[in-house]
Amino acid sequence: MLRIEKKKKYPLVIVTVVALVAIMVIGGLIIKHLNNDSDPDFVIVKVEPETNEAKGGADVSLRYAGYVTLLHDEEKIVLNFTNPSTSRKSLALELVANIDGEEVIIGRSGIVHPGYKIQELRYSLGRKIPYGKYKGKYVVYFYNEQGKEEIIGSEIAMSVLVK
Repeated sequence: MLRIEKKKKYPLVIVTVVALVAIMVIGGLIIKHLNNDSDPDFVIVKVEPETNEAKGGADVSLRYAGYVTLLHDEEKIVLNFTNPSTSRKSLALELVANIDGEEVIIGRSGIVHPGYKIQELRYSLGRKIPYGKYKGKYVVYFYNEQGKEEIIGSEIAMSVLVK
């Protein structure tokens, strides 16, 4: 009698599963890379206009917290500085801290358009500042519609909390 053996399908199933897992992992890495800069200098997010904001807007309109937090271990500065959608100017920001009587720039942003806020900046001083609270200021540079820096600017007092 002729006997027909069935071939085992296990090796084919295993190869298929391994291939699918590899595709999912590689796809996830590609998506993560596209959605997240691996080393951003600053983080901005889009903010929705508030319902009570006046239509038309002012030339310059800002919202900000009176302090920033410098996290040494993460080499970042956490802040809340908003360029509301009612503003007509883009801006860039420098953070300055007064360390032992010396004014030092601890962080800089790129251009922030109306309707966005800055949440994080990279700490750029490169030296350790002792933990504590320091006087500081936001230095704001305004830009016209063509992206050229205008002469007007602003300095706003705030505190720097070092943790």
